[in-house]
Order: sequence, then structure tokens, then C-alpha cells
Amino acid sequence: MIEQVRVPSEEGGAGGYFPGGEYEYRKTFFVPEEHRGKRVVIEFEGVYRDAVVFINGDYAGQRPYGYSLFRIDADRFLRFGQDNEIRVEARAHQDSRWYSGAGIYRDTWLLVGEVVRIAPDGVRVATPDIDAERAVVEVAPTVVNDSIEIRTADLLIELRDVAGAVVATGAGKITVLPGESAIARQRLYVRDPALWSVAEPALYTCDVTLVGLDSERVTFGIRSLRLDPVHGLRLNGESVKLRGACVHHDNGVLGAATHARAEERRVQILKEAGFNAIRMSHHPMSKAMLDACDRLGMLVVDEAFDVWTSAKSPYDYSLSFPEWWARDIEAMVAKDYNHPSVIMYSIGNEIPETGTPSGAAWGRKLAEKVRALDGTRYVTNAINNMLAVMSELASLREQAAGINTLMADAGDMMNAVAVSDVVTERTAESYSVLDVAGMNYSDSRYALDRERFPDRIILGTETFPTRIDRNWALVQQYSTVIGDFTWTGWDYLGEVGIGRP
Repeated sequence: MIEQVRVPSEEGGAGGYFPGGEYEYRKTFFVPEEHRGKRVVIEFEGVYRDAVVFINGDYAGQRPYGYSLFRIDADRFLRFGQDNEIRVEARAHQDSRWYSGAGIYRDTWLLVGEVVRIAPDGVRVATPDIDAERAVVEVAPTVVNDSIEIRTADLLIELRDVAGAVVATGAGKITVLPGESAIARQRLYVRDPALWSVAEPALYTCDVTLVGLDSERVTFGIRSLRLDPVHGLRLNGESVKLRGACVHHDNGVLGAATHARAEERRVQILKEAGFNAIRMSHHPMSKAMLDACDRLGMLVVDEAFDVWTSAKSPYDYSLSFPEWWARDIEAMVAKDYNHPSVIMYSIGNEIPETGTPSGAAWGRKLAEKVRALDGTRYVTNAINNMLAVMSELASLREQAAGINTLMADAGDMMNAVAVSDVVTERTAESYSVLDVAGMNYSDSRYALDRERFPDRIILGTETFPTRIDRNWALVQQYSTVIGDFTWTGWDYLGEVGIGRP
């Protein structure tokens, strides 16, 4: 898309006036005879959008959402000892409120394994119990058995510190029934652990080996998270306020394509500017940027969706959300689980439904799905209080003294609406399903909610950059407010003319 000629149009400003279209990729690749009987999977880190995959002319799978990692089981379609063709179709057309890019914009991998193997993204590492003397490291690899017989394998686990020295080992056997998977959970103990933090992002590695069959290496950090309205967010026992920047996924003139060095460069520059946290807006972060945040010590709020069931663009993800949301949540959590930089999941951004009972029910469903997959992190939702009561806006303008004079300033208007009784009542359930109440442009509620909802922990998930100093003073003033994310920390393609007001 970045190489196309931009076209002026009434609706094109959101995408930077870059035209959408239909895109097709074809690749011929040789599959050796020795791959017969193995499992062959093609992994796509991201295809924008409505990806459909064909192998040797046969439909092999699809993924509507443009930001989810997905995999295609390829071996049943392959011709061994011959050339094979894979074809990927993608479409982008009035389906995003910013520059989305188009096509295969993140890395694609060919994975080949035995019928008994470690599942992709199948090694999960958690650190549930930490003190100064030792850290409990729980390693939970998922082993898959696609054979027709019971299989038992020897399992070895090694944990290594930053210098590469082995600091803990585990061994055992795992038996997996045919056609099933099993989790080989082990608790290991690391003495005198080096804790991952923003200032000192110490990273360990975990090597898992199925002897004679498969092996996998993942990186992780040893760190603890705690949350309460008195101390706010604590990382390794120390209170930390989130000095946050919202970031879209494109890299400016490079377009939407994910280049590892470009992702790292953005994190470096934001950290040098004084930020300690990034909210990926409004979609899951790339693996490359997560890796950079782990290495450099940047906290992450990773976001799932910009829409649920209510559309914001004519052909956006709301058309697929009811059928696909659970699989896309699963993909995000599986991608993020071992990254110590990720401290919070956001289930949405400015979702209009949050002011309705149905929207609250959807929020509860999404939040509980995240918790079932990962109970080690917190759940938020970036709620725009004015958008949540948009149907009441006309009557609110009549009731609120002086609100008409505030129409010239969008920030003042949103703050005036945010403190209304209508917002308090209509959003109460949507906030109650969260660990952290994410609020967009609603700093006027910080003092109010301290009185009305003393146990409500608030995060300014999106605020105006012109107010960053005033907002930061509020973050420091209230223990219940754990941070502020300015919109935006990095310039981006799309939303052309947004600065004009």
C-alpha cells in the first residue's frame, strides 16, 4: 500500500488517502521427500486483511483479523519431492480508522516437526513466587501427539541466566495419548534471581528438549506484579507510575511492514524521551517490538481490538468479531505470555457498546477469556466515556451549564460529559469487569471516582499531549491513578488532518 499513489476522497483521510484493494501473493517452494509423515505448518505473524490461504490450488485456511498471528496446517496439501505453490489473498477497503497497510506485512515461517512435538508457542514460563533468596519458575510446555499410539518421551529443561550459565534444571517423562496434547508442568528454583525491571531488564532463557524429537528456546524475565488502590501498580514490590505513549503500528515512510530494527528504534527513542510504557493502539503488538521492549525495559499494554459488534468503518472487523473474537484473544495471549514487558491486556478501545448492558456483557466475556488464558496480568479497556453515552449527548448538552461553550474544545467537552451521572450509571458495569479502569480523555473523573469508587484503579489510557504536564500532576496526586498515556507518542500515517482542530 505504501507504494501506491494516494487518491483524494471524502472517506480516505483516515487511511492517509492511500487506496485499498485486493492483493495476491504467490510463492513456489520445494518440499523434500523426507518431510513426508512430518507435520508442516505455515505461520503468518500478520496479514492485513481478510487473509485466505491456498496451497496447490486448494483452500487451506483463512483469518479475517489483520493483526493476529495464525497458522495453516499445510502437510495434507503438499506434494513431497516436488515444487509446491502457496497463494495468499488479502483485501483492505474502508476497514480501519488509520493507515493499516495491506498484505503480508509481518514475517512468515515454515515450521516442520515430528508427529510428537512441542506445540508452537507451546512453552509457557511464569514466575508466581519470588523473594530475595529464590524465584519459583513454572515451566509448562505443551506436547502434541498426532500419532496413532501412546507415546512417552524424555523431557529436559534448562534455565540460563543473562551470561548463559545454567541456573536450574529439570527432567522427567511425559506420556501423551494418541491424537491429544498434554502439559508437562515443572517447578524450578532460581537462587538469587536477577529481577526484570525498567531500569535493569534482566532476561533469562528456557531450553525445553523432547529427547530425540524436538526442542524449543524461549526468553523470559523474573518479575512480580501487584495492584491495589493504596500503592497502585507495584513492579517487584516497588510502586511504578506509567509514563505512557500510545503508538500505532506503522513505521512512517516504511509503511506497515514490521522491521525489527525500526521497532527497536522507536522503543529506544521513546525511552530516551522519558516514557516507560507503550500502549499499542489499537491492535496487538508485533513480536519484534515485544522483543525490543523486553530487552530495553519498556512496559507494555497490549490491545486486542478497536471494534466489537458496533462498526466504526463500513467494512471493519465488527463484521467478523462475533465469530472470531475468542481465537484472536487466544492468539494475542499466546504471543505475549513469556514477555516480561507485558503487564496488561486491553480488550478494546473506545467501544461504543460499553455504555449498554449488552456491551458490559461482552466486556465481561472478553475479560474472563483473557483471565482464563493468563491469570498473571491485568485486564483493562480503554473506554471513552462520551462515546459510551453518545445517544444521550443531545440531552446532556441541554442539561449541563456551559457545555455548549466547551464545544470548541473537544477535551473540555469530553471531560464535562465524563463526570455526568449518566456516564457514572451507564459505564458502572463495564468498569466493574476490569482490573484497571482505562479512561480516554476523562481526567475529570479521577477525583470524582476516588470518592464514589474508592477501590477503582484508573489508567489514563489516552489523553491529549498538550495536557501531559497537568495529567502527570494528577497521576502523582492520586494513588488510584496508575499512569497516563499520551495520544500519541509517535507520529503515524493516517487520520490526516486530526491536528487541525
